[in-house]
Amino acid sequence: MDILTTIPVRLKGPDSIAPLLQNVRERITRRAYEKFVERGAVYGHDLDDWLDADRELILKPFGEVHAEGTDVFVEMILPEIALPNIAVHIAPRQFVISSDPDEDGVQLCQMIDLPVEISLDSVDAEQLDNVIRITAVVAFHD
Repeated sequence: MDILTTIPVRLKGPDSIAPLLQNVRERITRRAYEKFVERGAVYGHDLDDWLDADRELILKPFGEVHAEGTDVFVEMILPEIALPNIAVHIAPRQFVISSDPDEDGVQLCQMIDLPVEISLDSVDAEQLDNVIRITAVVAFHD
């Protein structure tokens, strides 16, 4: 009988989202510029270079979101590659699931908008094999 073990996923607060996204944009920009130079510095393909760089460097797996009563659940199936330092960055109406870049420069970075505002101190995230499960409690305002 196999024993299934879940691994807690690091949680980071809302202040970590902007620096993460800025870093991702800078990495895509550098790679898009490299593509521009590799093509002989021919202008007119800026968007194509950006989109190609984004597809090459950033993994964006689909995350399924559903709410039941006072709980919000997110489940995301990750690609079956080693992704270092997976983290969930939490904000009142959004999760950003990320990893550090691997040895090839590939990185997980997916934003998930939530249908309701959540309580930031109620979030729990775990990974089982290549699935991340996140649970949170809906925030109640007086």
